[in-house]
Amino acid sequence: MPDRNVTLGNRRYGFGVSLFTEGMRYFAFWIVAAIVLAALAPIVVAQFRSIEISAWYFPAHAGKFFTAVIAGVFLFPMLPVCIAAGLTRRELATAMKVLGLLWSGALGALAVALFLAEHAMYRAFGWTHAIEQGPVDRPFESFGAVLEHSAWLPLTYLLYFVGGALIGVASYRWDLGWLIIVPVVPTVLFLQSAIDRTEVWGPDWFKRATEPAYEWGVAPALIATVAAIVVGAWAARRILLDTPIRAKQA
Repeated sequence: MPDRNVTLGNRRYGFGVSLFTEGMRYFAFWIVAAIVLAALAPIVVAQFRSIEISAWYFPAHAGKFFTAVIAGVFLFPMLPVCIAAGLTRRELATAMKVLGLLWSGALGALAVALFLAEHAMYRAFGWTHAIEQGPVDRPFESFGAVLEHSAWLPLTYLLYFVGGALIGVASYRWDLGWLIIVPVVPTVLFLQSAIDRTEVWGPDWFKRATEPAYEWGVAPALIATVAAIVVGAWAARRILLDTPIRAKQA
C-alpha cells in the first residue's frame, strides 16, 4: 500500500506534470502545424524570390506570447475549480512552477533544435539564414551563431510564462488587477531585447524605448532576467496564496 503522506505531499508536483502533459497533448496539432508551415514556407517562396530570412524565427518568437497566454489562462479560470476540487493554493502554486519549468524548457529546447535544423536546410539549399534585428538583418554564418541566438529561448519562454502567470493571478485577485500589465509587459519586452538583441514587435515608440537594451552585455542581461523571473514568480505566488475564491465563480 502506498504511503498516503508521501502521495499527498507529492501530488502538487504530479499535478504540475499532468498540466504539462495535457497541455502539450491539447496543443500538439498547432505546434506541429507551426513546424510544418515554417519548413514548407521557404521552399514555396523560393520558387518566386530569394530566401533571405528565417521562417522559423516568427513562430519561435510568437511562442513566447503563446507561453504567456498559457500561464495566464491556466491560472485565471482554473483557480476556483482546483480549490473546489480540494487542491490547496500552495499546491496550485507549486504545480504552476512545475508547469512553467517543463513548458518553457520543452518549447525552448524544441525551438533551439528547429533553429539548428533550419540552418542545416538553408545551407543545403544555399539560402541566406538570418533574422530581423532592428534596421538590418542578422545573418547566421554558422551553427555556433545560431546557437548563440537561440540558446536563450528557454529562459525567455520562462520569463514570458512568469509574466503571464502574474497578470492572470492579479486579474483574478482584483477587479483592476489587469492593470499590472503596465509594468509587466514593458519589463518583459525590454529584457527580451537585452537577451536576444532583436527588435521587439510593436509601435515605433516602443521599439525606440527598448533600444538601450541592445547595449547590455550578456552578464547584465542574464542577471536582470533571472532576477525578474524570481521576483515575478514570488509575487505571483504571494498573490495566489492571498486570493479569496469568488462565490460566483466557484
